[in-house]
Amino acid sequence: MDAEIAAYLDRIERQHGVRIPYACESGSRAWGFASPDSDYDIRFLFVRPEATYLSVAASTEAIYLPLADGDLDAGGWDIRKAARLLGKSNGALVEWLHSPVVYRSDPGFRERWQATARAVFSPRAAHDHYHGLARQMVLGKLAAAEVRAKDYLYALRAILCARWISAGRGIPPVAFAELIPLAPPEILELVPGLLDHKTHTLENERMPRLECLDSFLAEALAANPDVTQVHPDASLLDQLFRAEVRGPSTPPLPSSFTLDRVRQPDLLLLDSVAGSQAYGTAIAGSDEDRRGVFVAPRSFLLGLDAIEQVADERSDQVYYELGHFVSLLLKNNPNAMELLAMPDDCIRHRHPLFARLEPSVFLSKLCARTFGEYAMGQIRKARGLNKKIVNPQPEQRRPMLSFCHVPEAQGSVPVLDWLAARGIDPRKCGLTAVQHAAGMFAIYDDSRAELRGLVSPKDPDTLVFSSVPKDAVPLAWMHFNLDAFKAHCKAHREYWEWVGRRNEERFATNASHGRGYDSKNLMHTLRLLDMAGEIATEGVIRVRRPNRDFLLRVRSGEFAYEDLVARAEEQLARVQDAFKDSSLPEHPDRDRVNALLVGLREEFAA
Repeated sequence: MDAEIAAYLDRIERQHGVRIPYACESGSRAWGFASPDSDYDIRFLFVRPEATYLSVAASTEAIYLPLADGDLDAGGWDIRKAARLLGKSNGALVEWLHSPVVYRSDPGFRERWQATARAVFSPRAAHDHYHGLARQMVLGKLAAAEVRAKDYLYALRAILCARWISAGRGIPPVAFAELIPLAPPEILELVPGLLDHKTHTLENERMPRLECLDSFLAEALAANPDVTQVHPDASLLDQLFRAEVRGPSTPPLPSSFTLDRVRQPDLLLLDSVAGSQAYGTAIAGSDEDRRGVFVAPRSFLLGLDAIEQVADERSDQVYYELGHFVSLLLKNNPNAMELLAMPDDCIRHRHPLFARLEPSVFLSKLCARTFGEYAMGQIRKARGLNKKIVNPQPEQRRPMLSFCHVPEAQGSVPVLDWLAARGIDPRKCGLTAVQHAAGMFAIYDDSRAELRGLVSPKDPDTLVFSSVPKDAVPLAWMHFNLDAFKAHCKAHREYWEWVGRRNEERFATNASHGRGYDSKNLMHTLRLLDMAGEIATEGVIRVRRPNRDFLLRVRSGEFAYEDLVARAEEQLARVQDAFKDSSLPEHPDRDRVNALLVGLREEFAA
């Protein structure tokens, strides 16, 4: 259930644009007498973006949610509201801060709030809170002929909390078991039965009234003890509130920047669907790639750590930190440049400040090289895949001894075949190295020596050597082609790593057209060159491609590999010529971009 609650809290953060530094269990599960069908009463404190606290516009002070997943009852307060209530020693809030069941707590948060709760604690305010709760239960739900054990326990717990406070013991404990000793003996005798009824029956199960308990509650409500009234130091509450708005003083670790974290509104600058969905070349079964930009908080940027991007294992989802993103734009990196002109139907979130990153600030003649090199890199990738498609590797790697041969006549014979032809057990012969002849070994079959075989019994990829008499005569000579063995191991490893990572839909497409190359890579080659030409001649970044039908024909493998490569090389030459005549600057204005970056960081933080 903890994992479900954690995921639920994450959803609340995303849906409401807040950060939840603290969440706990409240009510009967925290007090220690939950029923079999008790809900999970999840209570939390949340922090809005700092700018909302400086705005005249009204903002959310509380989040109350309908019952989720059948038994998750969640609700929470904004920290400014919570700080005000803490100044009044609000009983519910103080209990949240001391709950024995905590679902989330940022480092130091609970301790700070507990310390402030003690510093501003008003016994009179807290006593009146619990006294009022008990009165409400007695005059309301406990006024019927038959009552619920739950209502008796709620009223009794409230009275015992009030007694704890009037005895000068400070903030009362949350657990009911720690309060029970304050009850008189006749009430103590009733408690086990009430708890048993509550924990083994449904919430609305009724029971007869208990005259002894009714009398105790009535007498307790009639009492009016002298309890101290304390006026809180407002500066402590202001200090607490400001600390939470500004975030923790301890900078976050790089590992804290997960995909879920960078998508939260207090960090997110841009979130967009990318790839084929953006280019207009998606087909049935196409993945949905995501690209975005986030802003690391000032506390992190001022520390020793750095972060460039956050991505999943396959890089289908990549979010760049603003500083790294701008550095890529300075270099006219195609992946970064595309994000400046994403189609509106691909945008999932775009902060108003992102509009400051206008394409005209960054477009330059560097695009001739970056888009061109990236495009030709796609050709190299296609060629690499061509090798993998036409040269598949077996599941089992070839053993080392298959690269060992014995010279014979004008050729050579695999060592295991040579030994088998002579009835020699490879485990009972021996090897020695031959000086000044790398890769050459002498084979012995001498009964006078304790021969160890050709390879280690623990590692068949390791040759072993034997001690032989000085006058022993080699049976034959063996050559081990170490370079070929290493090349085979590398090719085998890379092939099966590629199989593990490959997109099966994409591989099936390439296998089905039988052209022996990655047609998607070549489609991207031509797309990139088209975009580069438009940048050179029109000064625009056009992500959604107007020649979708042609690109899909390329993707389907309709054209021969050599024809596409020739077309790409001709197109690259035209693009390079177009950039020579272009009015674009040689490169972006670094000083202007640097000032833009600083301004974006300052305004986003504000």
